[in-house]
Amino acid sequence: MRKILYICIGLVLIIGCAKGQNKEDLKELRDSLDNVFFMGYVRNDTIMFKRALELSNYLLSADTSNIDKRQYYHYRSIIFFSLGRMDEAMANAEHAVLTLQENNPLRLIFLSEKYLREHNKDSATYYIEKTIAVCDSSLNDEYNEDMAINKIKAIYLRDGEKNAKIYLSKLLRAHPSPLLKSLDGDWNEWVRMNDEELKLMNIKILR
Repeated sequence: MRKILYICIGLVLIIGCAKGQNKEDLKELRDSLDNVFFMGYVRNDTIMFKRALELSNYLLSADTSNIDKRQYYHYRSIIFFSLGRMDEAMANAEHAVLTLQENNPLRLIFLSEKYLREHNKDSATYYIEKTIAVCDSSLNDEYNEDMAINKIKAIYLRDGEKNAKIYLSKLLRAHPSPLLKSLDGDWNEWVRMNDEELKLMNIKILR
């Protein structure tokens, strides 16, 4: 009986060590992916990008953490975007966003843009309105700058930059924060960047 107990304890220790080693291996691979990705991004190096894709493929099959998977998909999306492979970039961006909770505004905005890109106005409208409703619900409880910015983006997708700017001005009167003031001062640049992004992804706003 004592011998069996020792064997069981030994197995537990071995399995525990193996799991610990596996976590360390994953951490090293994640660090390697970070380094290879950033080197590829800074240098616009196709070879580095391909290595990063290979590493991310393995990590996606081995790592079960949603937070980590989100990062891998995010890297892959940027890589495919840099390589001009837009469909794969969008697919990986979608995988990344879908690791977020269902009512996360970033997820909702992404789905809004996805359906706008697919010319599915009903679904796009649904997700834009849901984004605004989620943001309003949060803002009614307590002012949250992230929610305010997300609502501005949703209004921009639904109504265009004029109504988005009207809402920003309303926010500024109630909450004159440095971030909102900065956005107001750089509004034309914000609009230009968003217009270019939508044009690149073949997206037209609802208005």
